Amino acid sequence: MSLNTELMGINAAQNSIDTIGNNIANMNTEGFKGSTMEFADLIGTSLEGTSGNTLTPGQGVVASNLSQLFTEGTISQTGNPLDLAINGQGFFQMQTNQGIEYTRAGSLQVDTNGFLVDPSGNKLMGYTTATSGSALGAIGDLQVSRSTLPATATSSLGLNVSLPTTDSAISSGTAFNPSSASTYDESTATTVYDSVGTGYTLTSYFTRVSGSGTPDKWQVDWQLTTSTGTKIASGTGPKLTFNSAGALTGATSGAGTTVAVPTAKLPDGASPLAIAYNFTGTTLSSQAFGVNSIANNGNSAGTFTGVQISSTGQIIGQYSNGQTKQFGVIALANFENPQGLTPMTGTFWQATLGSGPALLGAPNSQGLGTLQSGALEGSNVDLSTQLVSLIVAQQAFQANAQAISYEQQNIQHLLNIQ
Repeated sequence: MSLNTELMGINAAQNSIDTIGNNIANMNTEGFKGSTMEFADLIGTSLEGTSGNTLTPGQGVVASNLSQLFTEGTISQTGNPLDLAINGQGFFQMQTNQGIEYTRAGSLQVDTNGFLVDPSGNKLMGYTTATSGSALGAIGDLQVSRSTLPATATSSLGLNVSLPTTDSAISSGTAFNPSSASTYDESTATTVYDSVGTGYTLTSYFTRVSGSGTPDKWQVDWQLTTSTGTKIASGTGPKLTFNSAGALTGATSGAGTTVAVPTAKLPDGASPLAIAYNFTGTTLSSQAFGVNSIANNGNSAGTFTGVQISSTGQIIGQYSNGQTKQFGVIALANFENPQGLTPMTGTFWQATLGSGPALLGAPNSQGLGTLQSGALEGSNVDLSTQLVSLIVAQQAFQANAQAISYEQQNIQHLLNIQ
């Protein structure tokens, strides 16, 4: 029986050495989680059990569990926006040849079909229809489209400006002329777009109405020109009124669609322009004229230039016209018992009955971590700790081997007794 006990000790020490060796071998493996072999003693019992204070010696050791250490590894900067590290709990959910698997390794790229994949071609999964808000939708393979972002005609132009009370009122008999600064008080220009993405300069002119008193009134006029300065159209916009506190109280006489240009006047034959002015937030004060903000809902066509991933998992395509488009949200998975996950080749894990089903959510929600773009999580293996553990395991192996040698000598002595 004693020989068997020491043999079990050797096997246990060898299991420990194998585990430590695997940890050391993967100390530079992206997203790797180290393991610890756990052991339990083996006590022999009979059908009658034990009586009184009778004690029986143990019969060896057994490997009871391989405990995985899911502490975070060191995060290193890479500069590649598609490299992702998870700060906190969670796993990436991947579609592999073995089905759905989970990993902490976040080295990604966009394949020829636009899917976000790891170096082995496994597809990253997430909420494919999520664009904004809390409605995440169904889980699927995340895909980025490289197609050109179409142009959008400007249909609304928000101008928030500060008009000065120090401006002189223009005589009501003076006809507005954009070429003559004496016929208006202030002006500001912005780019607007037609249906095919051609940009035009829309200049808005502000004229203080003569004898306005209280409420103060300002007339808005406009002119549309090409990028080279050629005039296309001009017209009269709304009349703005302000109360004694300088707050905008209305936009009359032209409220709604105030910039209207037919196709015949557009050099590229685009659909007619119909742009609604919005002067919400505009004020009247003693300060100099200034533009506080411009809100333009139009844009030119844009080509795909790259993709960025936010800390909360939004996949955002970037375009040459400065616009962005969201292609979904990366899903992170958590488990009630991560120790129950089965490790697989390639720094993957599979869910089991022991781990429970994957609990999915967006990053930075439901206790899940946030994403760090341009970085990767390394192995959580501490080399110095592993080397110390290796020495202990080697000593256990040698001690059990020495015990076997000692038992062999005792047996030999017994065999030699005459």
